[in-house]
Amino acid sequence: MKRSATIFIILGIFLIIGVFITGCSDSSDQTAAGSTSETIAATTTTGPLYTAGDIVRSSTGSTSPAWLVISYNPADDSYTRAFIYKNDDGSYGYRMSPATETIPRTVMEKVYTVKITHVTVSSVATAAPTTVTTEETTIPTPATAAPVTTTMTSTARPFIKAMNPDEGEAGTTVFTEIRGSDFMSNLTAMLRRSGETSITATTVTWSSSSSVTCMFDLPNTTKAGSWDIVVTNPNGLSGEFTNDFEVHGNMTVV
Repeated sequence: MKRSATIFIILGIFLIIGVFITGCSDSSDQTAAGSTSETIAATTTTGPLYTAGDIVRSSTGSTSPAWLVISYNPADDSYTRAFIYKNDDGSYGYRMSPATETIPRTVMEKVYTVKITHVTVSSVATAAPTTVTTEETTIPTPATAAPVTTTMTSTARPFIKAMNPDEGEAGTTVFTEIRGSDFMSNLTAMLRRSGETSITATTVTWSSSSSVTCMFDLPNTTKAGSWDIVVTNPNGLSGEFTNDFEVHGNMTVV
């Protein structure tokens, strides 16, 4: 009996030692597995979407006029752009004036998301359309009577249908096309908001009785929100489109 008991004790000791060794091995493997490090991908910076010569528009904007990217300035992360119009054959195009404007890249790429095509900037001609006068008509009397000249003043009242673009940022210059009917040459245009000083277009380019292009200088202090657009023919008759132009706050002002 004593011998059997001794054998059982010895076997028990070997069993305990085997379990201990196995546990240490598992712990060592787990430690080795847990020591594996993760690699974090470096964050990359996205560059400008557009290059000089790209023609872009907003998702709901017209194809003529559209915006021509003149250049990109990495120093202040901004684009220089200008209006570009289609030729009679549908190709791009020409500019009606050499004027350009600067817009932050974030604003440009957020609002004007559709790239229409690409041209060479130097190939785009700059030519203002011929101005046509329609305000007055002279009717001579028959040859048998003494010459009498009758002046007839137009009674056309301008009507505004749309404006593109219909938004701008305070502290910037905005070029926009106004479409409608009965537009006369030499008309005036302004942005109007109740309680605020009206903003008169510094230049108005008459394309036809249904299209004019205006340049508005929006001061830094321009009230953000909806503004009316008002056009007035030389005969004193006006047309307006209420709450059509949206002014955004100047993002460069701290």
